[in-house]
Amino acid sequence: MATSGEATNRQLVKLREFSTQLAQRLKEAPNKPTEPTRLAVRIGAESYLIEMALAGEIVSLPGIAPVPWTRPWYRGLANVRGRLIGVVDLLHLMGREPLTPEQTQQVLVFGEVLGVNAGILVTRAFGIRNLKDLTPIDGAPPAGRASWEHVRYRDDDGLTMTALELRELATSSHFAAIAV
Repeated sequence: MATSGEATNRQLVKLREFSTQLAQRLKEAPNKPTEPTRLAVRIGAESYLIEMALAGEIVSLPGIAPVPWTRPWYRGLANVRGRLIGVVDLLHLMGREPLTPEQTQQVLVFGEVLGVNAGILVTRAFGIRNLKDLTPIDGAPPAGRASWEHVRYRDDDGLTMTALELRELATSSHFAAIAV
């Protein structure tokens, strides 16, 4: 019979394997002249597509040190491979309900190309999607949508995913205003 410690270790090994495979794909992606691909992540109940060249890496949720006098959506600082990053609850930033501890499994660290030491909490990464395999959803954007939430897409299974533009998010004055 496996102990809870052994089960946790197996989960960590699987997460490391996935993270290693994803990191390799991220490194190879900009070098291949292929169709536009996006990293698919779930944040709470929402699904997002993130440009591969702007995503740094997905890491299991590190210890996060709270920072006083910051907005509630700014969760604090985390050390990711010797790099201090600010960790943000994106849904809370957008005025939605904050993520619960059960919903926060990983952090998507922004790519260094963005010049911002930040990351967003994600529930999980669930693959890579090719935009040519997705159907854009026509119509007016839903009310209350943030400027960094762009085109919405639907896949063959009916899952709706929103293009999340990390460059716009990283340069947004709202995102940078962490102090209360």
